[in-house]
Amino acid sequence: MYTLTKKDIIAFNQEAGEEGKFNNESSLDFALSLAKTKKNWLYELSYLSRSLLVDHVFRDGNKRTCLLTIVYYLEKNNKKYDRERLLMLIKKIAKNNITNPLMIMRMIYNVTQEGNKTTSRKE
Repeated sequence: MYTLTKKDIIAFNQEAGEEGKFNNESSLDFALSLAKTKKNWLYELSYLSRSLLVDHVFRDGNKRTCLLTIVYYLEKNNKKYDRERLLMLIKKIAKNNITNPLMIMRMIYNVTQEGNKTTSRKE
């Protein structure tokens, strides 16, 4: 299991060119506490993604931080993915305020080679 810590998520935000300043720290704390109880990495990732994209954990750079977080999980779990579809997915979740973790989980799965049998690649 490759559960990230709060420190890791802050580092991703800083890697994305931001300062790691919180806008909604409690949402991240909640997502991380749920991640510890789940055995499915996709479920963990869906809560973290929701926290970043819908609850706006950081002042700036939430979508970029979410991208780095998703890529981290996909690579740690040896999943090939379509980067363009991943970028579109992140925008869609943020724009439509998708809050259902199961729906987010399915959407993330669908950008992987397993979820999308047609043209998937890891870039």
